[in-house]
Amino acid sequence: MEGIENRLKEFFYNNEGLVIRPFKIKTYRNHKAFIAYIDGLVHMNSIEINVLKPLMKEDITQQLHYITSKTIADTLIAQVITSVNSFTVKMLDEAVFQLLKGSAIVFIEDSPTAIVVPSQNWETRSVAEPSAEAVVRGPREGFNEDLYTNITLIRRKVKNTKLKFEFITRGIYSNTELAICYIEGLADEKILKELKERIERMNIDAVLESGYIEEFIEDQPLSPFPTIGNTEKPDVVVGKILEGRIAILCDGTPFALTIPHLFIEHLQTGEDYYTRWTYASILRILRFFALFITTTLPAVYVAVQTFHQEIIPFKLFLSVASARDGIPFSSFTEAVMMIIIFELIKEAGIRMPKPVGEAISIVGAIVLGQATVEAGIASPLMVIVVALTAIAGFVVPALDEAILLSRVLLLVFASIVGFYGIVFGITMIFIYLCNLRSFGMEYLYALTPTYYKNFQDAYIRAPLWSIFIKKNAK
Repeated sequence: MEGIENRLKEFFYNNEGLVIRPFKIKTYRNHKAFIAYIDGLVHMNSIEINVLKPLMKEDITQQLHYITSKTIADTLIAQVITSVNSFTVKMLDEAVFQLLKGSAIVFIEDSPTAIVVPSQNWETRSVAEPSAEAVVRGPREGFNEDLYTNITLIRRKVKNTKLKFEFITRGIYSNTELAICYIEGLADEKILKELKERIERMNIDAVLESGYIEEFIEDQPLSPFPTIGNTEKPDVVVGKILEGRIAILCDGTPFALTIPHLFIEHLQTGEDYYTRWTYASILRILRFFALFITTTLPAVYVAVQTFHQEIIPFKLFLSVASARDGIPFSSFTEAVMMIIIFELIKEAGIRMPKPVGEAISIVGAIVLGQATVEAGIASPLMVIVVALTAIAGFVVPALDEAILLSRVLLLVFASIVGFYGIVFGITMIFIYLCNLRSFGMEYLYALTPTYYKNFQDAYIRAPLWSIFIKKNAK
């Protein structure tokens, strides 16, 4: 027993956090034992009531039949310890790993196995509405940082034995627990196998957030377009796994990953399926329009100002020309400068404390915009163009990075050859998207080729009763 205690103390320098409490089990031999746990990770009341009191009561010999040193651990679990989910381990390394997960370990004299008592108790954030995915109608619960709470939120919505969770531990030092969630029979077995292989190939010191996993398993890690989805909402995850997708939950983060992930999903929301189909369809069309506006509007403005003034009505041309009178920069320089200023304001608003960040975003935009115009650095029309571009970009926030790079690319092409450059840039982006894959599936699936069935839940949201749903998961 002393040898085990000393080896345990070697794992925890200066015994920081490690608690070892010796006691005797009231059997006919009065077996010596001790319980080890890490202070702050376990529920003390649970340990006292379910483990220590039953083992230390005056006489439990009558409860133990045919007890030997080899079988005492299993016998105590079956007949004495009242904590559920207790089990035994043989290796000290396994016991230490369970200690780090928040379990209490009972070591018994001469016993080849130790008893693991799950009794995790750490502070977790309550289930609340995700601030980044607020809805008008629909479930308002969101994932939190506890893996098993998130699993419970999914199980509440899918009461089916074919809902499967497979657990994997990644991270050499963090030993972060991951859960692969899918519905057996709906998920593609080839994709599931490929996902497991990619996760197993991860060689990383620690996994602190699901973004670590995303970069290791995506098909195109250098692509600005995300080919793996992420969400904080259980109903969104459930909706996707019911379509045959696979979800990845990571302990310590509220963001779940979903694969395969398609481009069209950036223009859809879970709320589309909770509102009237006509309104949801109009909103989807507006999102397509917003995506086009936020990507091309600055480029169109520069192209018209630089190469294609003849397409502007004469009165409007005079108004635009007078607004640009005295501006010392070209339209391209003006557009790039205003886009950079907007990105700086947005980043400052995000990183600052919430009350201060909101003030910076509003006051900064108003003051800087007005001051820039009055100083003759930018025209009022350019401020309007950048504002419309920003507002349209907020409609599709998941594509923020890809939109920014596409916007700059089109802006450069427009400054060189006008509308021809915009068309060339859009064609390049479209060809690039056609070659993207998400776990073997075409990134633009459901958008191209344009079959009739694709319109039912891509460009619009048809009535639910008209959308064909396979009911093979019973």
